[in-house]
Amino acid sequence: MKNSLKNLGIFIILFFIFLYKDIFYLIPLKVLNINFDTLSYNMQIFLSICSSLILVIIFIIIYYKYLKEKFIEYKKNISNFLDLGLKYYLVGLFGMFIFNILIMLFSPVKEANNEVLVQEMLKKAPILSFISASILAPFLEEMLFRKSFGDIFKNKKIMVIASGLFFGFLHVIFSIKTPWDLLYIIPYGMLGGGFAYTLYKKDNIFIPITFHFLHNSILIILSILLTVIS
Repeated sequence: MKNSLKNLGIFIILFFIFLYKDIFYLIPLKVLNINFDTLSYNMQIFLSICSSLILVIIFIIIYYKYLKEKFIEYKKNISNFLDLGLKYYLVGLFGMFIFNILIMLFSPVKEANNEVLVQEMLKKAPILSFISASILAPFLEEMLFRKSFGDIFKNKKIMVIASGLFFGFLHVIFSIKTPWDLLYIIPYGMLGGGFAYTLYKKDNIFIPITFHFLHNSILIILSILLTVIS
């Protein structure tokens, strides 16, 4: 009970820092009397990356022992871990694909608003967007949605479902325009559930981090290439 409350407290603190990490650059800007809206788009993304880096450091400090132990384990068993991770990543990806198709066929919403925002960001600042979405986001999101959130649950099967749905919810709620957009919780949740299941099977956060990184990187590289071609 004591550990459960401790894990819940850690998650709540990290969750709110994750949501409001922009405060790491907004306070210095306020002190320097600089209006964030007057900065260039590249500078705005750069400041966002700096905030994410501070949060990365916070996660590393809190989970240093766990991360060190699991990274050593990951290196020793990388072949088996990659095989396992690939299998459940593909299951999650397949579920995401199927539900995306169903939503596009049977609802008026044809694309998740979160994806639209990412595409706009890529067009304006491709390199900085790649750093943010492909390198920093996989680490932060897996540490928050899988490790920190997952530690709350004693029943790890419930953790897989809850983590997936929470992952989907957070990818939709801040870009929602109509109730139909809530449907995209399911496809995002399928992918998040696939990542969570790898943690359930092997208790090594570097497996979902790896495939989250690969997933985001492939999509962003393809988007950049399509933008260049068009």
